[in-house]
Amino acid sequence: MAKIVLIDDDRDLASLTKTALMQQGYQVDLLYSAVNIIEEIKAHKPDLILMDIMMPAISGAEAARSLSKDPLLKDIPVIFITGLILNGEEDLEESGIMIDGTAYPTLGKPYEIDALLELVKKFLIKV
Repeated sequence: MAKIVLIDDDRDLASLTKTALMQQGYQVDLLYSAVNIIEEIKAHKPDLILMDIMMPAISGAEAARSLSKDPLLKDIPVIFITGLILNGEEDLEESGIMIDGTAYPTLGKPYEIDALLELVKKFLIKV
């Protein structure tokens, strides 16, 4: 089954999300910070990254920029999960969040686990 790295500083939500994903058979590695993102992702070798945007030290946007510049990591899909609501949009899944010209699929917090699982499944089919 596919391997997912979940990066979120909200430990309670991260734990619940990890449990839901593992119940679906996914292998999930949990990180509470995007510090050392390149080294962490190279070590974990995920098929998909789920990442919060607002985190201390390094934001999800900064982490995505770093990943996109690394030739070995740039093709790993990143889905943002965030409490941010931009431009009044409540469902950012289709439009996503733009970072340096790249649209990242985004799921707003709080989210329904079924919506998260459907989005994860959609992007892992492409892998």
